[in-house]
Amino acid sequence: MNLSATVHNEDAEIAYDVEGQGPLLLLIVGGNGDSSRFIRLSAQLADRYTVVRYDRRANSCSTGDKHAEMNMAQQGRDAAAVIHAMGGEPAFVFGNSAGANIALKLTEDHPQLVRGLVDHEPPVSDILPDGVIWRKFFDSVYDTYRTQGGAPAMKLFASSFVGLPSAAITPPDQDSGGFERFLAHEFNVINRFIPDLDALRRGGVPMVTAVGRASGDAFYAETARQLARELPCPCIEMIGHHVSYASDPLIFANELHEILSTLPASRV
Repeated sequence: MNLSATVHNEDAEIAYDVEGQGPLLLLIVGGNGDSSRFIRLSAQLADRYTVVRYDRRANSCSTGDKHAEMNMAQQGRDAAAVIHAMGGEPAFVFGNSAGANIALKLTEDHPQLVRGLVDHEPPVSDILPDGVIWRKFFDSVYDTYRTQGGAPAMKLFASSFVGLPSAAITPPDQDSGGFERFLAHEFNVINRFIPDLDALRRGGVPMVTAVGRASGDAFYAETARQLARELPCPCIEMIGHHVSYASDPLIFANELHEILSTLPASRV
């Protein structure tokens, strides 16, 4: 199956692309909300899964109010709408970065639609023992955006990333076109999101968190470990850094497939 389509949800047209055959696998993108950065990963998984990737509302090919504040519950409903558009059978879900937070919200609110979840480096820093320190850092990033603009703010934000290529000035899941909406309307919502652990436990969805082997003690790696401890669920190491799904898609796809293949037995 190969198609591009849209699904209407709450005054927005959510654009999605589908390729492959097999169990349904939904990929939820972070950063600037453009799912094209999953193209290489999707191609490596299409022989084993029906892979669906979608542009988050008001980003890339999806419509919506570009000046509206991000709403995490609505983001979860958008993801649910895409699953329903594919027939409504439960899907495996992979979320990265901000997309991992959205995947958590989807799983909290719509557990009947999630067959299993791989949550890759979710930036839920408020659950960390040193969360107050990270809150101050994120506030300083936002203040920099307000006073100096997007590029300096993204450069400061990038200083928190670990294991990425040294040439990267900003996180690879951002580009200049995504600065404004991301920083103005999404950044604070994403980094203030706190998952409902009780709801995740009640939902009973098999899940793991995942962390890049090169991510070290980055805050988003520590959050993956802390979330796994608190749920509890396994925390599994994968290749590379925060966005190795784009830089090493073949190895990443094979590791993700291995995780998904054992996921129903992974809950502890």
